[in-house]
Amino acid sequence: MTVLNPLSLSERRLPDKQLLTNLSRFQRILMVTDGTVTELLEQYLSEKIKVAKLYEKVVQDFSRLIPAHQTHISPDLLPVLSRAILLEGQTTKQHWIYAESSIMLNNLTPGFRSDLLASREPIGRLWEKYRYETFKVVLDFEKREAGELGQHFQLPPHSIMISRTYSVYSQSKIIMIITEVFPACFFQD
Repeated sequence: MTVLNPLSLSERRLPDKQLLTNLSRFQRILMVTDGTVTELLEQYLSEKIKVAKLYEKVVQDFSRLIPAHQTHISPDLLPVLSRAILLEGQTTKQHWIYAESSIMLNNLTPGFRSDLLASREPIGRLWEKYRYETFKVVLDFEKREAGELGQHFQLPPHSIMISRTYSVYSQSKIIMIITEVFPACFFQD
């Protein structure tokens, strides 16, 4: 099994100044946090956050992985769980963040894997439940038009979205690649 080494602290990626221009303090925190986004959202919004799964499939063919994640995953890490979710307010049903994940199933414990497939718990809560010690490495930051994603937030396709992609390691093994996306008009101070 391939063990990919995370970047050293001196190689840590941070968003460039142009991307950070006009972002609120909370948006900046979302971009660089190595904590769980779910807990940050719950504190910021004063609302419990739940997962709305859009799709979830076990991928055995490397060419069918999420394209933006392929360069960060070795073919010998298959099978991979590919999924897309929305983090939404439990009471308001407002969608706050769209996330795509590539999850290396063989690098997870059986209980974590089962709960991930069967529950509607955010990944961060499962890390806590199973006491996963994690290390995250930010791989990319981006501002782009929403396109089809806009529909999940009741926004037009030309709306600007902010995203970050990061890898998650546990016990020196890569366990996930996650891309989180939210509208630039959300989380203004």
